[in-house]
Formats: sequence, C-alpha cells, structure tokens
Amino acid sequence: MTPSAGISVITKEYLQDIMYARRRAPLAEAVLFMLSVLYGFAVRLRRIFYGLGLLPRRKLPVRVISVGNLTLGGTGKTPTVIHIAGMLSTRHRRPVVLSRGYGRKNESELVLVSDGDQVLVGAGSGGDEPVLIATRLSGVPVVAGKDRYRSGLFALERFNPDTVILDDGFQHLRLRRDADIVLVDATDAFGNGKLFPAGILREPLSALGRADAVLITRADRATDLEALKAALQQHTRARIFTSHQEPRELVDSVSGDITPLSALRNTAALVFSGIARPASLSALLSSLGASIKEEMIFPDHYEYDRSDLAAIYQKAADHRVSLIITTEKDAVRLKDLRPEGILALRIDLELHEPEDWERMILSDL
Repeated sequence: MTPSAGISVITKEYLQDIMYARRRAPLAEAVLFMLSVLYGFAVRLRRIFYGLGLLPRRKLPVRVISVGNLTLGGTGKTPTVIHIAGMLSTRHRRPVVLSRGYGRKNESELVLVSDGDQVLVGAGSGGDEPVLIATRLSGVPVVAGKDRYRSGLFALERFNPDTVILDDGFQHLRLRRDADIVLVDATDAFGNGKLFPAGILREPLSALGRADAVLITRADRATDLEALKAALQQHTRARIFTSHQEPRELVDSVSGDITPLSALRNTAALVFSGIARPASLSALLSSLGASIKEEMIFPDHYEYDRSDLAAIYQKAADHRVSLIITTEKDAVRLKDLRPEGILALRIDLELHEPEDWERMILSDL
C-alpha cells in the first residue's frame, strides 16, 4: 500500500467510525452535521424534481424489482438479491440482475459480469457484490453499470429476461420499477437517525412511503421486533416481512472446498472483513461456537493487497488460531491474491413468511 493510499484508507475508516457511532469526535461531528443539512436539501429537491417530472423517468418493457435500503450498506441486500433471483429462476422465470458495482475501477463503464454460464470478470472490473451474485447464481446474467436504464436495455437485447432485479436500486429514481423492496437491519435500523454524512441514512425516513414491501433482516437478533415494526408503520403502509441470515457452510477462498459449520465449535479463529457492519460477522461466528481470538476490520469495499494478506497471516500466527475466516464478499476481492487457508462464511436469506413473500415476488404487479 502506498503512503497516499494509506492516508485515504485511514481517513475513510475514521469517518465511517463516526458515522456508525464507533467513535466520538465532537468537532468532526459538528462539521458532518452541517454537511448533512446540505445533503438532505439536495435529496429532497431531487425527489421533488422527479415527482414533478422535471427529471425524466424511464420504463423498461419488463417487470422490474428493486432491492434497496435507506442506510449505507450492511442490511443484507446481496443475499436478498441472490434469494429473489434464485427463486425466480427455479420457477422458470428469466431474471437478470443489474448492479452499479460500487468500488470497481470504472463505475461509469457497463460491464457484463456474468452471461449466466460463467463469471467473466473479477471484482476490480465488475465490483465485489455483482461478482459474488454472479458466483452464487447459475443461469442468471449479471450486468454492472451506473445507468440502470442503459444496463437494462443491454440485458434485454442480449438475454431477453422477463424480470429485472435492481441491486441497491431504491435511490435510483430514474428507472421506474414495479416493486420497491426496502431492507431494514433489525440490529441497527437507522443508526443515529441522521442523514449522511453525519449518520448512515441515505434518505429521510419519510422515503419509506415509496416502498411496496419492507423486509426486516437479522430479525432473529432484534431487541424489540414489534417496536421496530411499529416505528416502520409510522412511515409506510407497505407489507412488512421478516427474515434472518442462515449460515450454511465455510468455503475455501481458493479451492472452493466446503468445511461444515461444526468445525467452528470451540475452535480458535481470526476474523477479518471490509464490510459496513463488521460486528455482524463476528456475532454470527460466535453464535456458531467459534472462539474469536482476533478481529481485523478494514473499510467497506476495501481493496486488499499482498501486504494486507501478510498482516492477516502474521496475526493468525501470533494468536495461534486454527481458522482464518472472512465474508464471501471479501473473498471475492481477495481472489486474485490466491489467499491459501482462508475460509469464507456462506450465508443465505431465510424468510419467516415464505409463502406470502413468494406470492409477492412471483406476482405480476
């Protein structure tokens, strides 16, 4: 890592710690709050312009389902997109996934991540989330592009889908959709309740009024699920669903070999991740019986290099751990480094109201 890159990472991590209330810094918080007022004004003005038709909205000639949220990352959008696309595929629908691919080298470039048969690019070109979605889904094309309408036209011409799924599409107002699904993390629904960059809200809570359905993720870890539902109902009339993340197995980052979750019980482990809410990984592994000796936290969408990998191995040796574990999303970003001996925790989305959820997803709204 170069010195300038190191400074950039430190600054990003520092700001994220403030936004996620992991650090107190009164002066920085005051500056961020003033910036959030300006940001909030711009967000509301943009919504008004779209509502009045001053900014045009486009429509694709197929059903469009958006999966998004009100907060910055960490709500479980990727497992949800995988779940929805997989469900549609098994019901003989022809879904395609459109994602922006945040953090890739050229976000304005349209990239075919997967043609449904094989993953065509790595995380650097396609983005970690699109590549992970493509890796997990067989037979479902994945396209990364900032302009979802352009990406959709490309997908329509190339693959003739009957359903388009927008990954992280709630704020992409330019493209009309038939179903807007908004995810809310039960363990940290709205952070400190402040707009970005003072907090983690991308829009005011009133934006929930646009939702057709709200999906509460990690509902099994909610401190008061009914209170959260009541709070949501103050801002939306949408149907509220609940879900949790179900751990399935550990996957070797290089070979793809599977290790059962039983291997975690009473086993010393080092955990590392570059995701929005790193504590969620540690909590999940601890609940499965792992004895976490060290946790290394990197900024969200972090681009690992060989020095990072060396530091991870050194920490593992220092603490004499038996397992080194990360997320599937981090494993995608590490792939080019051939990270021997690193396992990724594979998780799936489990709905608590599966029949009603499936009826909604499969309906022709």
